[in-house]
Amino acid sequence: MRKTAFMTLLLAGAAALTACGNTAPTTPAAEASRAPATLGDAGRMTASFTPDASLSEQIVYGTISARGARPYQAYLSIATSDGNFMCGGSIINNQWILTAAHCVDGASASGVKVRVGANKLSSTQGKVINASALYVHPKYVGTSHAYDIALIKLSNTITFDSYTKAIKLPSNTVESVLDVAGKYAVVSGWGKTENGTTSDDLREVSLPITPNPTKCGGSYAPANTICGEYYQDKDSCGGDSGGPLAQSYNGDFYVLGIVSYGPTACRGNGVYTRVNAYLDWIKQVSGVTADGSTTTPTPTPTTPGTTTYTGDFVEGQYQYAPGTDGYYYSGGTIKGTLTATAGTDFDLYLQKKSGTSWYNVAMSEKDGTSYESISYSASSGTYRWVVNAYAGSGTATITETK
Repeated sequence: MRKTAFMTLLLAGAAALTACGNTAPTTPAAEASRAPATLGDAGRMTASFTPDASLSEQIVYGTISARGARPYQAYLSIATSDGNFMCGGSIINNQWILTAAHCVDGASASGVKVRVGANKLSSTQGKVINASALYVHPKYVGTSHAYDIALIKLSNTITFDSYTKAIKLPSNTVESVLDVAGKYAVVSGWGKTENGTTSDDLREVSLPITPNPTKCGGSYAPANTICGEYYQDKDSCGGDSGGPLAQSYNGDFYVLGIVSYGPTACRGNGVYTRVNAYLDWIKQVSGVTADGSTTTPTPTPTTPGTTTYTGDFVEGQYQYAPGTDGYYYSGGTIKGTLTATAGTDFDLYLQKKSGTSWYNVAMSEKDGTSYESISYSASSGTYRWVVNAYAGSGTATITETK
């Protein structure tokens, strides 16, 4: 059933600009003096995945899951320019799927289909729903560097029944009970089995776990991971990536980890992303909280379309759209056009957040005009527009298309 970054190759409205005073962030001397922040793209590197066709035939030895025993399990079909891949995922509410970043990094939402409520893939069980948006953690650079977590927003809601239900996110209290060295958790998926082929039936194994390991099976493990210990020849494997490492508590299932990576031969300790460490990010993007309730995401995930921002400026003032916190974007082309009162000279910048800092990733600074245009190929992350009233005062409008 997982790993080595373990996918398996398959057979808009208006918003006000927020004024933030007249003081610009520090600008290095090497930059144009009118730029509002450090120039340069601080975005994440793009992870590259190559499927491994040489998996050993000594893998998993799991058992077939009973229909409805893992109602939170999702099957992902992912089409990219490199081919078609499969991964697993967890249903965390009726419109959101939790998975691994390496499963959808570089993919587009139009190439991702999610099947829920199914145990046997060759059957007509369950329902297939298209993805409408993908959200890779903005700090993800590769499986061995942590942050291997992503969210998929579905184009339609899931209808829950006895075979299809959401799994809960572990609060600190639940985490302290379930994610403990020596306890067991269940990983499930349709990945490669001991026969060297992917499974038509959903399978599962129960593994002893170690939370927050510095090493997993003798190898370095990144922060905020869980080590799934190799046990009785059982392991997760290729195709299980993104799937749940789960356990029950007081009658509810909780997703403790996400299948991330491990030995190519699937005979060793595996590394799982520790979900509890990313509760704030999950809530920010999807609104789903540890107690199973849903809040309004902050910032609300964006969908393709056109948004218009307007604001009034005095000379020397900077303003941000849609505000200082920006918005989360799953990736793609961002276009922005700035127009302002005749006779003014306003400039337009697109910034991306890295850690607690913002960096310019694109800018338009034409002298003597307030017509500026930017088109930027964006990786996933948090972005905002900045308008600099370089000369003159008046009204400015940004027309944004994603």
